[in-house]
Amino acid sequence: MKKFLALILVLLMTASLAACGTSAPAASNDAPAASNDAPAAESGVKTVHHKIGIAHYVDSGRAVDAMRAFLKGIEGPLDVEFVFATLSTYDEATNLTAIQNLISSGCEGILMSADMGTPAILEECASAGVYVAGFLCDYNQSYWTANEEVFGNEYFLGTVCDGHADISFYAEDVAAKIIEGGYKHVGVVIFPEYAYPNQAAASKVFREKIDAYNATAADADKIEVYEDQVLNFAPLEATYFSTYPEMDALFSIAAGAGMVYPTMVASGKTDIPLFTSGFEATDDADNFGSSGNGCFKSTLCSTPEAIVYPLCLVIDKLNGTTYADLPEKAERVDCSVLEIMSDEDMAKVKESAMYYSADFADSFLTAEDVINLCASYNPNATYAGLVDAINHMSVADLK
Repeated sequence: MKKFLALILVLLMTASLAACGTSAPAASNDAPAASNDAPAAESGVKTVHHKIGIAHYVDSGRAVDAMRAFLKGIEGPLDVEFVFATLSTYDEATNLTAIQNLISSGCEGILMSADMGTPAILEECASAGVYVAGFLCDYNQSYWTANEEVFGNEYFLGTVCDGHADISFYAEDVAAKIIEGGYKHVGVVIFPEYAYPNQAAASKVFREKIDAYNATAADADKIEVYEDQVLNFAPLEATYFSTYPEMDALFSIAAGAGMVYPTMVASGKTDIPLFTSGFEATDDADNFGSSGNGCFKSTLCSTPEAIVYPLCLVIDKLNGTTYADLPEKAERVDCSVLEIMSDEDMAKVKESAMYYSADFADSFLTAEDVINLCASYNPNATYAGLVDAINHMSVADLK
């Protein structure tokens, strides 16, 4: 009725202007963006203001820059105020304090990327009526040791993994590259299995692929794979290279861009091909494949835009709306990864991936897309559509 009356008023005003011999000014394409208390500029949907905490286990680096640029790009149209905190991957007390601080600051929902002390955190959040969801974390400890406490808790809405919970596909692809490249002595670096069991599993798949090759290869062509080097969330020590002086390739399933490559640079070992995950600085990408020192031969990156999965779940919960097809129990879901295996892949990432540019214009999703993924702002939105959206963010999906 209000819209109808407003339309009548506009028509009367237009008629009045015409009678006076004047015309209304033409609409400008440079109109200012809507403020946070106005309907979303792109969709015309009236959004509700929320304050949401982003609790990440790191506070710097390319992935963090891209994630923050994405959140900044959607915060106005979505009408969400984001507050940031840094978590620990090993200290429960640190995490609980960080979450308590976010609650005290007025956060109604919290997105977390570390599964450490989660049951205690959920108790705190439940007492404050604050909803929690995960991003870039498979919540493996909670999934296997505290499933009902966490995934069965009404205040935990689910999590999106750091890419895929099972990264065997990448281990197989790297093994194929190792075999094709004719490497003979290969190192493997992983994070502790208690925190990242998928990396230990990927190492096993990698070894099985190499063993299958060795079974039919001539003795001179067989490949030796060294025992796993476990990084306790600290950089690789330079002594690793003196321990294995014949190493001619390195598969760092752990975050090699930040934890291994700097040690290689400092030790003068960038002549050893590195198959890894992530890239932390511009020069990392510039040393990929046939460029620069050519140290990086493959890498795997999770897209920061996948944070829309927990974000949409929290927003809908706060708005009292949900998807008709939402599962009864919180889930952990996979998301696309940027699997960069060639010069062509890296060129495409440099040209149009937000992970590289930290430019919202390069995002897989616009602010309007995010609004339309929320059931509370789009009655046709579905949970299946949300999951589908975060699984179309690969190199092949880049503009």
